[in-house]
Amino acid sequence: MNKFLNFLFSMQMMGVLIILFAFSIGTATFIENDFGTPAARALVYDAWWFELMLLLLTINLVVNIFRYKLFKKEKWSIFLFHAAFVIIFIGSAVTRYIGYEGNMHIREGQTTNQITTTSSYIDVQAQTNGKISQVSKKVTVSSVKTTEYSDDLDIDNKNVKISLKTMIPNAQSIIAQDMNGSPIMEMIAVGNAGMTGMQNFTLEYNEQKKIGGNLLAFGGSPNANSVVFDYSDSLRMISPFEFSEVSMMGEELIPMTANKWHVVFPKKLYDLKGTKIVIKNFFPAAKYKYIQGEDKNAPTVLVFDIKSGNEQKDMIVKGAGNYVSKASNLMINGINVSIAYGPKILEIPFSLKLNKFILDRYPGSNSPSSFASEVTLVDNAKGIEQDHRIFMNNILKYEGFRFFQASYDTDEKGTVLSVNHDQWGMRITYFGYFILMLGMAWSLINPFTRFKKLGGKSKSRKAAILVAFLMVGNLLPASAQNQVLPIVPLKQSLEFGKLLVQDNGGRFEPINTMASEVIRKITKKNKFQGYPADQVFLSMIVNPQQWQTVAMIKVGNSELAKELGISGKYGSFRHFLNEQGQYKLSKKVQDAYSRKPSQRTGYDKEIISVDERINITYMVFTGEFLKIFPDPNDDMRAWYNPIVEITLTGDDSLFVKKSILMLGQALNNGDFENADNYIAGIKTYQNRFAQNVIPSPVKQKIEILYNNINIFKKLFPYYLLIGFFLIIFLVIQIINPKFPVKWIMRAAMLILGVGFILHTTGLAARWYIAGHAPWSNGFESMTYVAWACLLSGFIFVKKSDFALAATSILAGLTLFVAHLSWMSPEVTNLVPVLKSYWLTIHVAIITASYGFLALAVVLGMINLFLFNLQNKNNLDRIKYTVTDLNRISEMTMTIGLYFLTIGTFLGGIWANESWGRYWGWDPKETWALVSILVYSFILHMRFIPGLKSVYSFTVASVWGYSSILMTYFGVNYYLAGMHSYAKGDPVPVPTWVYYSVAFILILSLTAYYNYKKHNTEPEEVEA
Repeated sequence: MNKFLNFLFSMQMMGVLIILFAFSIGTATFIENDFGTPAARALVYDAWWFELMLLLLTINLVVNIFRYKLFKKEKWSIFLFHAAFVIIFIGSAVTRYIGYEGNMHIREGQTTNQITTTSSYIDVQAQTNGKISQVSKKVTVSSVKTTEYSDDLDIDNKNVKISLKTMIPNAQSIIAQDMNGSPIMEMIAVGNAGMTGMQNFTLEYNEQKKIGGNLLAFGGSPNANSVVFDYSDSLRMISPFEFSEVSMMGEELIPMTANKWHVVFPKKLYDLKGTKIVIKNFFPAAKYKYIQGEDKNAPTVLVFDIKSGNEQKDMIVKGAGNYVSKASNLMINGINVSIAYGPKILEIPFSLKLNKFILDRYPGSNSPSSFASEVTLVDNAKGIEQDHRIFMNNILKYEGFRFFQASYDTDEKGTVLSVNHDQWGMRITYFGYFILMLGMAWSLINPFTRFKKLGGKSKSRKAAILVAFLMVGNLLPASAQNQVLPIVPLKQSLEFGKLLVQDNGGRFEPINTMASEVIRKITKKNKFQGYPADQVFLSMIVNPQQWQTVAMIKVGNSELAKELGISGKYGSFRHFLNEQGQYKLSKKVQDAYSRKPSQRTGYDKEIISVDERINITYMVFTGEFLKIFPDPNDDMRAWYNPIVEITLTGDDSLFVKKSILMLGQALNNGDFENADNYIAGIKTYQNRFAQNVIPSPVKQKIEILYNNINIFKKLFPYYLLIGFFLIIFLVIQIINPKFPVKWIMRAAMLILGVGFILHTTGLAARWYIAGHAPWSNGFESMTYVAWACLLSGFIFVKKSDFALAATSILAGLTLFVAHLSWMSPEVTNLVPVLKSYWLTIHVAIITASYGFLALAVVLGMINLFLFNLQNKNNLDRIKYTVTDLNRISEMTMTIGLYFLTIGTFLGGIWANESWGRYWGWDPKETWALVSILVYSFILHMRFIPGLKSVYSFTVASVWGYSSILMTYFGVNYYLAGMHSYAKGDPVPVPTWVYYSVAFILILSLTAYYNYKKHNTEPEEVEA
C-alpha cells in the first residue's frame, strides 16, 4: 500500500498526470470542432474522470510541496506560485459547483427579476391525488455520448421509474413505415384567400386540421362541416359539397359529387372550393420518428422510458439548450408525469427595469457601432432604486451578481444581459492569480532559486540570462500598386494637417493626428502607397467618388475576401456594395452583433472590424470627421463639421458651409493660391472663435512633429537587431572564449544609449501633448515598460553582458506589441469587448513569452547540431558548451513559462471583466493551457528518472514549441472557437511544415545516435 501511495504522489505520477491533462484537453478541442461544444463537455470537461484527474493532480502538488519543503524561507517564492495553483483549483471548484450563469431578457419599459440559466436541466414532476413529487438534475446532452439519466419518484405509495433511452440533437421529424403504426397522409395545399403561399402538412388517422376555409378530417363519420378521409382497402374521401379532380399532368377537371365516397389517389390534385390539395404521400401504417438533421436551430428530442406498476410507456420530450422549453405530459398508472428539458428560470432578490436600449449606428451603412442598456435597479427590500448604464466593459455589480451587455432584440426594443453569480469563486481565483504572479516575479530575483543558481553557473562563461526575440517583417502584398490615385498636392495637405479638429472624445488635436489614426485604421499602414496620411486623408475628402474605387480597406480574412470578390488583402469601398448600391455585409454584421461576445468567432470579429473600417471610410468621404468649425453660441464648446447646421449668420455661416467644397474645387482645378487662402481662412476662424480652448501653437507643432517622426515604431526594430546580434556575439564567446566581444559591447552601449535618449524624449513629448503621464492606456503603458526594461539593462550591464542584450530585445518586443495596438486606434465611438486594457496587457505578455520560448528552440537546435558533430577530439568541449547552453535554455524557458502562465490568466481576468467567465474552455485558452502544461513538464523532467539527460531536455525544448505553434496558428485556422478564423473547409497544411517536421525528426534521431555513442554515462540535468 505504501508503495502504491508513494508512486501515486511521486514526481513520476505528477508527470503522467500533467501529460494526461494536456492530452485530454487538447483532444477535447478537436472533439468540439467536429461534434460541437456539448460533445466536448460531455466526453471530457464535465466527465467524472476529468474531475478525478484534476483532484489527483492537486493532491499530488500539495504532497510534493511538503516533500520538497517549499515552505522553507529560502523557497518562499517557489512555494507561493505552486500554492497558487492549489488556490486556483479551489476557486474553480467553487465556480463549478456553487456559481452559476444565466441570461436576463428585458423589453423596454418592463421589469424582471428572472434569469434563464446557461446550463440545461431535466425537470421531472409527478402528480396524483393532489400530491406532487419532483426532481431536477443538471445534464450535458451530446450527440456522441449517451447521456446517462435515471430517476425514481415515490408518490402516493406508487413508484415511477424514469430513464433516458436516446437523445437526438437537431431533431427532424420524418414519417417511417411501421406495421404497428396508423395511416398518415403527407399533403400540400395552395390557393385559398386565407392562405399564404404553399402549405405542407400531415394528417394522421383520427386527426383533423383546418386548411384554408375547409376542415379536413382523417377518420370519423361523414358530416356537413368537414371533408372526411377514410382508409380500408383504398383511400377514400367524402365532401359535403361538390369538388373536382385533376391529374398532375394537367388533364381536364372531373366533377365529384357531394356526400358520396370517392376513391382518391396520391399525386392528384383536388379542388375544394378554391383550396387545391395534393396527397403527396400516403402511408397505410406508419409512425412519426425523429432523426438528426442539419438545422442547428432545431430542438433536441429526448426519448424517456417511463415505468410504474405494470405499465411501461415511451415519452418524447423536445427541448433546447438556449431557451425554456414546454414540458411534455403523460398519464401512467394514474400518475401525471411531466418532463421538461432545457434551461431553468431562476429568480434573483432584486429587479432590473429597462428604461431604454440604445443602439448607435454608423451613418450610411446603418451598421451597429455600439449599444447600451439604460436600466433601473430596484431592490424593494432595501428601498433602493438606482439608474445604471450597461455596455461593453462597463458592467453592473450588485449583491454578488454581475450584469454584462450581451445582445439585443432585432427590433431594438429589448436587451439581453448575461448574468454571473460567482462572488466567492471569483475572489478565491483572483487571489490565486495574484500570488501566482507575485511568486513568479519574486522567484526571478530570489537568490536561492534554481533560476539564480543557473545564472550564477553560466556567469563564469559570460552567460546569465537570454531573452527571446521576434524578427518581424512586413510581408503583406502591396495591393493596387498600379492604380493612378487622385492625390492632392503635398504642400496643401501638410498645411491642412495643421488645422485643429475635435475628435469623438472631445479632444482638440491637429488634423494630422486624426488623419494618421484614420489611415492606419483603414489600411493598417502608416502610409498608403508611399503617400503620407495627411495627403491621403484630404484627397479622400475632396475626391470621394474617385477614391471609392481604390483598394485600400484591409480585409484580413481570406474567406471573407473571396466572398466579396476581392483578390489580395485590400478591397475598395465599391467592393462592399452590390449593383443596387446595397451594403453586402449588412446581414453578416447584424448576425455577428446579435451573438454574445463570448460566442463570436474570429470570423465574426473580422466582420465587425472590416465593417468598422468601411464605416470610417464612409465618414471620411462625407466629411463627418471634419469637426473643425467651433460654434461660438454652443455652451458645451462643441465643434461641428460643414454638413451640420451651426447657429451663425451672414458671411460666417456661408464660409462654414462652403469652405471645404471650395477648397476641393480649388485643389482639383490647380488653383493652389486660392486653396491656401481657404486653409488660412479656416485657421483664422478657429482662432477667432476658440482661442481660449485650443492648444498652444508650440503644443500643436510638437504633436505634429511627434506624429511625423513616429519614434517608437522606428525604435523597436533597432532594439531587436542590436539585442539579437549581441546575443549571437555572446554565444560565440561561450563557444570560443577568445572572441573579442569587449569593443562590440561598448559600441552597442553607445548606440542603445542614443536610442534610450530618443525613447525618453518621445515619452516626454507624449506626456506634454496628452497632459498626463504616459501610462493611461495599453499603448502608453507598453512604451513605458519598454523604457523601464532598457533602463534596467543599463543598470545591470556591469553584472552581466547579457543583461543589456536581453533587455534590448525585451524592449524591442514590448514596443512591437505596443505598435500592434497603435496600428488599430480607436477613431470612432465603437466600444467593443476587444477595447480593453486587460486585453492589451494579456496579449503583450503572452506574445513576449512566445519569444522567450522560441529562443529555447534555437538553443535546442544548436545543441542537436552539436550532438551530431561530437567526436573523440571535441567531446569535452561540446559537452561543456551543450551543458552551458542548456542552462541558458532552461532560464529563458523558465521566463517564457512564467510569462505564458501570467498572460494566460490575465486573459482570464479580461474575459471575466468583459462577459463574466474567466475560463470557458475555448480552444485558444485551452491550447494556451496545454502549452503551460507541456513546458511545466519539460522543466520538471529533471525530477523524473529516465528523463534527466541533457539530450532529453534538448529534444523536449525543441519539440515543446509545437504546442505554441498550435496555440498561435492551429487554433486560428483549424479549430472552431471564439479566436478562430476558420470558416468552411480548413486551409491545407503547408507543404513546408511536413518537411520541417521530417528534418527535425531526422536531426533528433541522428543526434540521439551520436549522443549515445559518445556518452556511455549520459550526463544528467542537475535537479
